[in-house]
Amino acid sequence: MSDYSHLAGHRFPGGRFVLSPHLAWLWADCAMAEPDLAVAHPTLSYYAAMRGCGISIQELFDLLDADADSGAMFGECVLELNGALTPGSVYEIEGRIVDIERKHGRRAGTFDRMTFEISGRPDGERGPLFRVTNTFIFPRRGEAAG
Repeated sequence: MSDYSHLAGHRFPGGRFVLSPHLAWLWADCAMAEPDLAVAHPTLSYYAAMRGCGISIQELFDLLDADADSGAMFGECVLELNGALTPGSVYEIEGRIVDIERKHGRRAGTFDRMTFEISGRPDGERGPLFRVTNTFIFPRRGEAAG
């Protein structure tokens, strides 16, 4: 049975995300909010994090020997905001895997619970403006409890 706990602490390549005013307007419209040229909808932090972290969902799955057909599931998401996202701004994005825990449930069987966090800060600033913490569940069919 593969053990993925060694991936805890694995850093993503990171990158930059430019929040275009056009995207901010469209996102607000889709969220049925009033578009604002000065402040973007707070849920855009999720999009910025996932687009700017330097790794795709498939590449993340590859780290855990999973693919779209393996039954991987989105577990939970926590958004932490320390201010407002500004259309037209550039954000420096970085992320890492926080933890991978092997678990076993009576009905779910054996699975790995991976938690990763991605943070973004305005270009040239020190502290994060937002942090996105995600948990994904990776079923391990046919593997016994550890």
